[in-house]
Amino acid sequence: MMDKKAALQLSINAIVILILAITILGLGLGFIKSQFGALTEQFGAVSAEIKSSLIEKIKESGELLVFNRAEIDAKIGKPEEFYVGIKNTASAKEGSATICFRMGVKCVRALKPDNSCPGGEASLVGGVDVDGNPPEYGTWFSMFDQVDIRPGDVGVYPVKLQIAAASPDTYLMEFNVYKAESDTDCATAMWPADPSDTYQTKQFFIKVT
Repeated sequence: MMDKKAALQLSINAIVILILAITILGLGLGFIKSQFGALTEQFGAVSAEIKSSLIEKIKESGELLVFNRAEIDAKIGKPEEFYVGIKNTASAKEGSATICFRMGVKCVRALKPDNSCPGGEASLVGGVDVDGNPPEYGTWFSMFDQVDIRPGDVGVYPVKLQIAAASPDTYLMEFNVYKAESDTDCATAMWPADPSDTYQTKQFFIKVT
């Protein structure tokens, strides 16, 4: 009889523990889901705010290429993010709903004469060049290298900076935007034969520590 009572008590305890575990797990999952939902909404609000501010900046300045950060402080191995806005000045054409743009970032030079960019001066470190070639000597930037933008619209895109290895210094960078010939979309785009024929160019600084 004692063995049966002990076994019954053990079974009841096990059931109670199982119910408590399921309840706690459910509460924990609900909390995590709500937290992730709040973070997603917050990120969406931040992105919308940045997009709105860059569009307003383009309207006020008349520039075709703008950043939300003029100078970036970067630590080696630590990711940083900024946004770029590109204005498509072309007018809408029949059969051309969007126009393709390519983006690439070059490291022009280092401030200290004994330092240099990956691969030397004016080397590509993110995106692509006008021919669609990626960086050869190291990638500092992860980004959309080719995008479609509607005529008259402003495209806003995130750019992630992460430098695996570099000498601490201030580096002069150059952001280049190329537009497809004949204002075609990315599916049918042809590109200028002359690499210097850029749609827009802007320089900025990265301080690496």
